[in-house]
Amino acid sequence: MEADEQYHADVIWLSRLVEWGRKYTKSAFLSGLLVAGWIPVVATIIAVDPGEADRMFLIGQTLACLMVVVGPFDVWYFDQKLLPGFFKSADERLTPTADPTLSKLSRKYDRYYARYWWANVAIWVVLVLGVFVVSQSYFEAQGITTLLERGAYLVFFLFWLLIAGLRTHAALITVLAVKSFAEQAELNVEPLHPDGLGGLSTVGELAIQVTLINSLGSFALPLSFELASEVAFGYFVYVGVFLFILNNIALFGYPTYKMNRRAQQIREQALEEHKQRIRELESQITIPDEGDDAAIRENQLLQMEIQRARQEFRDNQNVQLYPLSISIITKLVSSIILPILFILFDIFISDIIAV
Repeated sequence: MEADEQYHADVIWLSRLVEWGRKYTKSAFLSGLLVAGWIPVVATIIAVDPGEADRMFLIGQTLACLMVVVGPFDVWYFDQKLLPGFFKSADERLTPTADPTLSKLSRKYDRYYARYWWANVAIWVVLVLGVFVVSQSYFEAQGITTLLERGAYLVFFLFWLLIAGLRTHAALITVLAVKSFAEQAELNVEPLHPDGLGGLSTVGELAIQVTLINSLGSFALPLSFELASEVAFGYFVYVGVFLFILNNIALFGYPTYKMNRRAQQIREQALEEHKQRIRELESQITIPDEGDDAAIRENQLLQMEIQRARQEFRDNQNVQLYPLSISIITKLVSSIILPILFILFDIFISDIIAV
């Protein structure tokens, strides 16, 4: 395994499969496709006959399939790179000294991710299999009629709900990890850090990358809306879409709120310390006797120290707090573009294509 053992405690089963596949190819992405990513593609080919299915169903099915073929890779990426990498980077950049708290938190949430994935998958089992059951008449109208075709399409639904559940699980782990990080870790906000955010962009990178992974769920929206408009119990679909949108909002919004509040507290504390330091230095300045060169030099040194303390005060006062960065906001916007595009697609374009 590639992750640093200090920040990595366990490996989720799908990540183990990808690691096994890497014995034959160095690319984790290609390994993910070879060990499991092919399943939804083959299931779709067996189940769906392009000559019998409607155009909108074919487009929706293709997009939904694209959503999950990369699932094994992004599970591996979160397990091996994102989560342990976040804590390692935070430990190196944000803590004033070696902080064992971060290592403990990393291993704790790494275990949660690897061992309790089934809890989030179970939510999607109810929703997705509910959609599968109530949509049988619609699937028959699309030419999915034989036992083999139905079985293959059920395999597609099972794989889809697995990846959706694992992505939701990664989102939940991210929120919990950042919450604990913000509350328990000893942090420094460095005003002159190159990221312009006092070093806190490390948190944003984790939240944004997981949000981007989850935004791939937008590829299922056209098929979801198509099913919702055709089946009797469309609310199953809308509940799933609502959970997806809520998941993305919470995934970026909550860590952003927690870290912004913590950064403000740290900055206020630093400003107060600098104020006290300036007052202490100013209180040490005396009116030297004429010809007392030593006292004059001492006052000059104190004035220089006061100037330095005031500059540090201004640096802390002027530092931008996470997430007020153009690059972070741009990445956040890009993560919500896909859902917006597919919703607009359903509203304005689907009727034109269906004609």
